[in-house]
Amino acid sequence: MSTLGRGARGPAANRRCQGLCPSSIHAHRRFWSWVTMTGLNAPRALTTTRLVAAGPTRKGWQTGAHCRLVRVSPGILQKRRILSMKTWKVLAVLMLLCAAVLAACTVAPVPMPADDSMAMEDEGPSGPVTLKFLALADDDQLNAWREILAEFQQLNDGEYSYVELEFETIPFRELFPKIESSVAVGLPWDLFQADGPDMKHYGFNRVIWPLTDHFSDEEMAQWFPQSIEEGSFRDQFLGPPIMQSCSLLMYNKDFTDAAGISPPVGIENAWTMEEAVAAWQDTTVDENGDGVPEVWGLRWGQGTWTGDYEHGIFRRSNGEIGSATYAGMGEDGVTFQGYLDTDEAAEAMQFYQDLHQTYKVSPVEAIPEIFESRQAAFMVTPDNRIGALNRIHGEGNFNWGVSGIPYFKTPVCHTGSWHYGISPNTQHFEEALEFVRYASSDAGARIWYKHVRQLPANIGLFNELDEYSEDGNQRVWLDAMNSFGIPRIQTPGYTEYQQLFAEAAGNIVVGADPKEQLSAAARRLEGLVAKYTGWNN
Repeated sequence: MSTLGRGARGPAANRRCQGLCPSSIHAHRRFWSWVTMTGLNAPRALTTTRLVAAGPTRKGWQTGAHCRLVRVSPGILQKRRILSMKTWKVLAVLMLLCAAVLAACTVAPVPMPADDSMAMEDEGPSGPVTLKFLALADDDQLNAWREILAEFQQLNDGEYSYVELEFETIPFRELFPKIESSVAVGLPWDLFQADGPDMKHYGFNRVIWPLTDHFSDEEMAQWFPQSIEEGSFRDQFLGPPIMQSCSLLMYNKDFTDAAGISPPVGIENAWTMEEAVAAWQDTTVDENGDGVPEVWGLRWGQGTWTGDYEHGIFRRSNGEIGSATYAGMGEDGVTFQGYLDTDEAAEAMQFYQDLHQTYKVSPVEAIPEIFESRQAAFMVTPDNRIGALNRIHGEGNFNWGVSGIPYFKTPVCHTGSWHYGISPNTQHFEEALEFVRYASSDAGARIWYKHVRQLPANIGLFNELDEYSEDGNQRVWLDAMNSFGIPRIQTPGYTEYQQLFAEAAGNIVVGADPKEQLSAAARRLEGLVAKYTGWNN
């Protein structure tokens, strides 16, 4: 009797159990192993698989760390004693147990659609379909989607009236790793909200369903070309845009009036960073002198995170257009040393630290909704802040104004925004696709804008809105986007970049050395994104 162990080569290796079945099964104080009758030299007639007892050794019954494949010659088989009926019953049970364990240990691969041929075809609903939607925790956006869903359910005499949405909402910083990990482990998500620069990352890693063949040329013409490019990777359209963006300096006019400050009008007259600091100091108010202002001068950026969208502006603004500092990344999309960590970048992030530690115009510990709750006089933000103010205070009840974004050498705002993504794990592709089609149409985008009030990505809708006309009160965001807006760095490694930059910026806020933080981030980042080398060749 010869054993084909884990070191076997040739045809024998193909008959190994690969460790999937139990290492041993105890029955009547004996341990049993898998035995094959198809040894290398065994007769062709002997092709069945049976369980036989592994004979005694000097130390007792063989137990073996792994199931063994044993080649048994015909002569030995003939000499085997006939097992009792009771033993055969035990063997039958054991065979069923092994089969069950093998089935339980088999993991079905996640379908990764490479083209339209893999698309599922729904033969018609047998009941309600609930699309699971992974999204940002944001009340205005959720309200918009609920209204969009209600309209979607009415389309074509209620063709999709059976479709519902179920949201899981999480903070901004947790959204991107959650999307990837959910797909990797096979969680049955149908839809997710994807930030524009992350789309290439999702495309490279195949965690998003390509939609190139599902949108007509006419539908593609709905959106700004910049949004289409941001939502594409290697000539594959991955998902339609939800909106566009640019950040400027909003302010509470009641606070600026009380301080005797008149912020400049128009993007061409924007303050430099040094000029803006004086205004932020003058509007920081600590009435009781306890060192904790009742009103802070500035909140730079949305939410409470230190992400690239707004905080990356510090670095870019301290570089001339075309410089390494302005670029932030090499043309290959994987080189960051000498770009992210230049002296100019460190100088800019030192200024960011000083806003919290020296000038004390911004709280070290970020305050949620600090501007909406009238605890900050100024805020760098897109125009979606208007939607939040209208929801909280009622339209027209918050006295706000807007000025150009402060800068060092180069005025800059980051463009691009959210996109719809369909998970490759979806079991309801048709419903997910049709919901996305409607939500990203002019009709769906119109509902979205009503709640969120941010630059639309739909050209037709944009042309309808008085707010963006020549004398509209949100026109300045459009002018800024067209004048000096630039997409965030374009690389499949953006998700890794975003996480490491945010970590470095958060450390800088609390007093860490900017140069050391940026240099360490650049080194670590290059190790993480090396796998993307050649992505744009």
